[in-house]
Amino acid sequence: MQKQRTFNKYLQKMFGCKVYKVSIDAGFTCPNIDGSKAKGGCIFCDEYGSSSRVHENISIKDQILNNIKIRKTRYRAKKFIAYFQSFSNTYKDVKELKNLYDAAVFAHPDIVGLSISTRADCIDEEKVKLIASYRKYLPYVSIELGLQTMHNKTLKTINRQETLDDFLKAYALIKKYNLHLCVHVILGLPKETQDDMLKTANFLSSLKIDGIKLHLLVAIKNTPIEKLYQRKLWSPLSYEEYLEIATHFIKSLGNNCIIHSSAGSGYVKDIVAPTWFYEKKCELIKAINQQLENF
Repeated sequence: MQKQRTFNKYLQKMFGCKVYKVSIDAGFTCPNIDGSKAKGGCIFCDEYGSSSRVHENISIKDQILNNIKIRKTRYRAKKFIAYFQSFSNTYKDVKELKNLYDAAVFAHPDIVGLSISTRADCIDEEKVKLIASYRKYLPYVSIELGLQTMHNKTLKTINRQETLDDFLKAYALIKKYNLHLCVHVILGLPKETQDDMLKTANFLSSLKIDGIKLHLLVAIKNTPIEKLYQRKLWSPLSYEEYLEIATHFIKSLGNNCIIHSSAGSGYVKDIVAPTWFYEKKCELIKAINQQLENF
């Protein structure tokens, strides 16, 4: 029998109360969008960086205070993690990054964590050292790294403009500074088989990563993957396919890996396909839990 070691339970055990992330849009971009490496981004990414796009033209402090107010009222949350979510949140020089991170970390006394989402090619030792310095103030500090897949052929297909070697270099730096590492993986990428996806799981298991965010590849409005879908050159995983692959993926990671998300996606209101995701996401998560219990 195997149950998910969920992020919520992990935080509950660490802090003894409900802890919620508060998403931050700090105006970052990405080297795969601004022309440094390419333009247009990955085939699944829209103009908002696949974020929740809840904040526009609002200061970091106000984003956090507004978000905290909602979560305290609606969800009775007690503590919070400042989460730099949109685009590549290490893609500035260190001085600028410090100003942005400081604005978030010290915005409210109930902030107990900092989480930075980014690309492997936007990390260097100076930036990782800066992020690690916030452990002086916060019990939880993490980097969320978009791998998506271990297969270079797929990374090329999705216009990622990164390689597995980029990920391994970033991984080594993050572990050197003993930061919590959460890796993002997308299931259902073009031309990937179930065996390809589970090879990524076994690879990450061998690295003993701290956490995982699993995503279903969806077609978001106005993205290259939507065009492929409309032209019938790509089709999303079915409910049953995702359930089977995600369950085996999580099982392969072992009991020590924290499951931050087992069924992530892009901005729900802009999903073109698969249409089943709207109604069945909650059911899917419960089904994954049930399947794991039966192993």
